[in-house]
Amino acid sequence: MEEEKRIYVKGLAFAILGTVVLSFDALLIRLSGTGGIGVVFYRALFTCISSSVLFFGTTRRKALPILGSGGLPMLISGLMWGFGGIGFTLGVKSAGAANTLVLISLSPLFAALFSAVFYKKRPSLSTIAATCLSIFGVWFMYREGFGDMEVQGILFALSAPLFLGSNLAFMRNHTEMARLPLVMIGGLTGSLFALVVSRGNLRIPPESLFPLALLGLLVIPFSQTMIGTGTRYINAPEAALINSSETVLGIFYVWLFLQEAPTLDFMIGASIVVLSITLHSLYQVKTKKM
Repeated sequence: MEEEKRIYVKGLAFAILGTVVLSFDALLIRLSGTGGIGVVFYRALFTCISSSVLFFGTTRRKALPILGSGGLPMLISGLMWGFGGIGFTLGVKSAGAANTLVLISLSPLFAALFSAVFYKKRPSLSTIAATCLSIFGVWFMYREGFGDMEVQGILFALSAPLFLGSNLAFMRNHTEMARLPLVMIGGLTGSLFALVVSRGNLRIPPESLFPLALLGLLVIPFSQTMIGTGTRYINAPEAALINSSETVLGIFYVWLFLQEAPTLDFMIGASIVVLSITLHSLYQVKTKKM
């Protein structure tokens, strides 16, 4: 039982660390001062470059065998990382950073649904309860409304938790698969998609490149690798539940750096989200469940 507890805590640490770093995503997109398909391209391009250099630099002669052994599952997971990033970036632009971050909290539902449909795995009652409580907290933050959102913006924003939750469940079922190449494939997917859709028209202001470079070179590769590694040790719905705290952290970062103060409802709702995730994690550690 002690070994199970150690493994769970290890997965918990990976997932939390990845989420804390990934939560800078929306802030850096906002700091770029631009939006649309150009942001998708540079965010993904920098991600592809940094993860490729790191992967090929550390594995060298083993790189091609690793990619070959990953096969179709590695391609599918990488594509889901890529399309999730596309949806998140376009969602921030068209639906707003706060609304997109709120919808990220739905990722545990998609993770649980994907696991149940494809792998016949049901989340524990404690995970279901914590997820419901977190969603209630998110609803409380925005119970006065989400503002004016177009259907296109909602679809972009919804695709982010859909691909995220599904990918976490997929990676959980492929624990042997290397995680860093998935980030590389995701970055390549996003950059090629943006290049085709924009027809090469990807000009953005030079001052917008720094926050996007920081995002793609450091934030995305590190956080996605950590979150992906966490699924080797904890179930996908639990990893997605931890990742849903990006809703709170992302908006907190925007408040901290852009001085956009949250409402009282947000602070109460955020407390509910953090409390539910914390209690769930402590309960899992105490009962030594995987």
